[in-house]
Amino acid sequence: MRIIAGTMRGRQLVSVRNLSIRPTTDRAKQTIFDILTNRIDFRGIRVLDLFAGSGSLGLEAISRGAKNATFVENSRNSIEVLKKNIRSLTCEDRCEVAQADVFWYLKHTTRRFDLVFADPPYKLDAIGSIPTAVAQSSVLAANGYLVMEHSRESVIDLTETQYDILQKPFGQTTVLILRVPARPLSPARTTPARTTESGEQSGGGWLIPASTTPPKDTA
Repeated sequence: MRIIAGTMRGRQLVSVRNLSIRPTTDRAKQTIFDILTNRIDFRGIRVLDLFAGSGSLGLEAISRGAKNATFVENSRNSIEVLKKNIRSLTCEDRCEVAQADVFWYLKHTTRRFDLVFADPPYKLDAIGSIPTAVAQSSVLAANGYLVMEHSRESVIDLTETQYDILQKPFGQTTVLILRVPARPLSPARTTPARTTESGEQSGGGWLIPASTTPPKDTA
C-alpha cells in the first residue's frame, strides 16, 4: 500500500494486520482520486477520514495538498499503525487522530469538512445509515463530498438525504461519491452510536474528540 500522487508519491504505508479490516486497494484509491480530482481542488481543503484504519485515504489527500486531515478510528491497534504512518510521512502538523466510535464522533463534533471518507467494515450492522448520519451531523460543508466504500450486497439508506450521487462498482465493492449541494439538507433521524471508546492524547497532532467522553472499550 502506497501514496499514489502528490508530494509524498511512492511512499509506502504500513497496513493493519487484521483480517476483519479491508484496506482500500491501490486500484480503487486511484479511481476514487481520479474522480475527485476532476471535481475538487485538493489544495487547502479540510478532510475527515472515518473508519480510518491505516489512514491511506486521508494521507493521500494530504499528499495532494489538503490543509489538514482528521482521522477517526475505534481500534487501538489501527490507531498505532495510523500514527506510525503519519510519523513516517512527517506530516504530524497537518493530522489529528481521534480514537472514538464514528457515530459518536459525528454526534459530538462541531467541525466542518470539505471531503469526508468512510471506509467501514463491510459487516458493520449500521453501515447503511452512514450517509444519513453524516448528513445529520452537518460535518460536510456546502458543495462537500462524502466518499464511501461498501459491499455490493449492502443496503445503503439515502432516502433522508439530498446528496447528488455517483456510484462506481469494483467487483464486489461499490464506491459511492456523494456531493452535498449548496442548498440546505433535510433533517434526518438520529442514528445511535453502537460501540464507544475514549480517545487518549498522545502529544502534538493527536486529538481528543469533543466534550463528552464515551465509555472505554476494554477489548
